[in-house]
Amino acid sequence: MRIVYAEDDAVVRANVAMLLVKFGVDVHEARDGGEALALCRAFHPKVVVLDLQMPNIDGFETARRIRELEGMERPRLIALTGQSSAQAQQEAELAGFDEFLAKPVSGRRLLQAMGLAQ
Repeated sequence: MRIVYAEDDAVVRANVAMLLVKFGVDVHEARDGGEALALCRAFHPKVVVLDLQMPNIDGFETARRIRELEGMERPRLIALTGQSSAQAQQEAELAGFDEFLAKPVSGRRLLQAMGLAQ
């Protein structure tokens, strides 16, 4: 499975990407929303995992822009964030996210959200 994972914290990004690679996931990493959009255009991922608080283009706006991309199958959008408020969850739903996960999240739960585990 090919995914795009956007996270501005390099340590968190590396740890999550390493976990996903262990499960055979083809991970394309981005440091912000702009890079995530470029990777989505280039690789047409099945899943996009986005942090909500990123520099330049935040996860909410990135999700909205991904939903507007033409010429690619609609990817599953997962918010993976330190924000756990009801307001953040509601805003994520309005932005087009399919799933909302608050950090820290277990690897199993992330894989479930991606459709890779039960």
